[in-house]
Amino acid sequence: MFPAGVPGIRVDSVTLADGTRLRAAESGDPRAPATLLVHGWGASLYMWRDWFAPLAAAGRRAVALDLPGHGLSDKPLDAKRYTLDALVRVLAEVMAVRELGAPDVVAQSMGGTTALELATRGMARLGGLVLVNPASFGRVHLLGLARFVSPRAVEPLIARSMRRWMVERAHRRVYGDPSRISVRDVDQYWATSGLPGYAAAMRRLVHEFSWGRVPVREMARRLRALAPPTSPPLVVLGARDRLVRGARAYVEALRAAGAPLEMSISSEGGHAVNEERPAEVLDVALRHLARR
Repeated sequence: MFPAGVPGIRVDSVTLADGTRLRAAESGDPRAPATLLVHGWGASLYMWRDWFAPLAAAGRRAVALDLPGHGLSDKPLDAKRYTLDALVRVLAEVMAVRELGAPDVVAQSMGGTTALELATRGMARLGGLVLVNPASFGRVHLLGLARFVSPRAVEPLIARSMRRWMVERAHRRVYGDPSRISVRDVDQYWATSGLPGYAAAMRRLVHEFSWGRVPVREMARRLRALAPPTSPPLVVLGARDRLVRGARAYVEALRAAGAPLEMSISSEGGHAVNEERPAEVLDVALRHLARR
């Protein structure tokens, strides 16, 4: 499993105060300015596989983790561990334990929602902020249906019914160009999706996480109130995003309301554009972060 055999990436774990163990991976000089990479729902730090080496080459300490319930991290049974509040606290604690200072943060989808909430609550010092298709900036397609067909009673059935083709089909939906998905990519996500507790954790996130969109005026107020050293966030959107819809109109409305927000559109990218087109998004992100 990634990053086994990949030079330049260090793997260990972070143990939170409540005993939850999270897998973490780093590249670059441990004394360099940190860039924290946060994945979205159903993914893992594998999403950032093509980011470690370039960030290290750019003089940065790249830090990625598997969020609770994902990858090789623990998968708590308590549903309340999968709320937005709980994940915000996880990020804040990881930053403190890893001594990241005021890191730049690049976060995708659910991770983007969590990182932005961390910044606007002022719970931790952040530097630059790059949000890739943040879930809370659009409408999550089929969320209502997913909640309807997944009451708690079906958790054991979901776990037993997981198949590799389901993982592949889900992964194809997050790319603008599904032909860019390799057999290795599917294998990497399939390997962790069969672990005990994974399916239950994904169902709990569907039900417990705050997927709704904050009204424009309120979010614009929060963004205007961001305290230094946090700089105006950059939102990177995939024009072919089929999962979170309407995000571009929301960003434009925020900017019209006076929110300090920048936007970049990937014409060919899908929902996981940071994974699908890493060189393109890396270039945009690094140029944005370098202006701080």
